[in-house]
Amino acid sequence: MGVSQGRIGWIDEFKGLVLLLVCLYHVEQSFPCASMGMLHLGALRMSAFFFISGVLFSSRRFGNFGSYLVHKTRVLLWPYIALSLLFMLLDPVIYNFDLFPKAPRMMVMNILPQIANVKDYVGWNVAKIFVAGKSSVGGGPLWFVFTLYSVSLIFYLVQKLAGNAKRTSRVVVAAVAVVSLAAGWLLSQNHMRFPLGLERDLTVFFFFACGWLCRDAIKKFGRAHALAVAAVAAASLALYAYFEVPDPNFSIMNNDLGKSFVAFFASSVSGIVGLVSLFLLLDRIPGVAPVRVFKGILRNISRNALVILAVHWWALLVMRLLFRTEINRPGVAYMSIPVVVAVAVAAIPLFRCKLYKLLGKERVSVRESLSIK
Repeated sequence: MGVSQGRIGWIDEFKGLVLLLVCLYHVEQSFPCASMGMLHLGALRMSAFFFISGVLFSSRRFGNFGSYLVHKTRVLLWPYIALSLLFMLLDPVIYNFDLFPKAPRMMVMNILPQIANVKDYVGWNVAKIFVAGKSSVGGGPLWFVFTLYSVSLIFYLVQKLAGNAKRTSRVVVAAVAVVSLAAGWLLSQNHMRFPLGLERDLTVFFFFACGWLCRDAIKKFGRAHALAVAAVAAASLALYAYFEVPDPNFSIMNNDLGKSFVAFFASSVSGIVGLVSLFLLLDRIPGVAPVRVFKGILRNISRNALVILAVHWWALLVMRLLFRTEINRPGVAYMSIPVVVAVAVAAIPLFRCKLYKLLGKERVSVRESLSIK
């Protein structure tokens, strides 16, 4: 497996593609005339992200839960709070409440709030951030950062309680994962919402745990013959296409998982297997220039995920509030993509070089922040 600067190359590329698909889905969601078929990838995007996060889970550097908690609070919880508040303050609705009817609908734990003024709007945004764990309207996609924080802490405790015996701990983690998924599904079917997104944590925990459980199998599979890897990738993606049922209401964030457990489970699992196999295969492709550049871009997206997720959504929100009628037209809607890319690329060095403390990261140079190596 290719490794760059201590990171596993294909995993960074995997995460980069998933995050890119999330951004493109938000473009399509904001401007439906920019149709790219992103609705068909609903069962894959976030489940795949949390799966690969589980693959990367490690507690070796932390002697106890306290040290792990401090680390995750610095790199996940703090950026979630800081960026959610920052982009709430950058929300145009706060400065021109006449734009509120054009803003995305706000839902807080099954409550559709009655918002009559800016004070109400700010108050419910704060509730979204600190009560629902779904970030502000201006920082929408950051919900996944808080969910990753919560699930990482829960998984650490489950793993430690499972004991040090490898086989026993894996059985315990697998059993907890199955129960967690069942609970998440039942809560989804009954439309139940809890503070801090506990219901989605239960669903997400399953995929995170599966990633951890599959680490050794992925390493072994990565050494298999290329034809075998290609066959699994093709078969899995074909199964995904068969089981996947596009649903505009499907949302891991809201723990709205659709009407059929078989469709949800089979499409999520087959999609993850297909995507992992595909990137294991791509990892073997020689580094010719076009492939190298594409992989480098995906790695950069992965390294700058916090910035890109927050900024691309904010750029779309501004365009949606101010120019939706003009932009959401056949052909014209696709022009929103280069605008979003330009804003996100410009924001990367700003945050990584100047506002890096908001990200819980160390300062880097402009060149390093934009590097695609």
